[in-house]
Amino acid sequence: FPVTIEVSNNAQRGIDLNEKNGNKCATPVGKIRAQQLAQGKPLSVETITRMYSYLSRAEEYYDENDTQACGTISYLLWGGLAGKRWAESKLKELGKI
Repeated sequence: FPVTIEVSNNAQRGIDLNEKNGNKCATPVGKIRAQQLAQGKPLSVETITRMYSYLSRAEEYYDENDTQACGTISYLLWGGLAGKRWAESKLKELGKI
């Protein structure tokens, strides 16, 4: 399933912010996910489920006004708030939640 342009843009913004901060934020999985999202690659249902799970848990660490915080950068790498909305709607559409 392809993601929206807003999700791709958030991931790219996270990649750019992370580079400005010495690429110190996020796990290798988060960095790979960001590349997939930024490139608009289609995602499996399993990946969408992981994405929704992470974004639901990590939302408390996201602060759009603090672009140097690893919590914010990591959240954007996974697609940010747009990614959470997209993943949730896809999972509902598929009857997974």
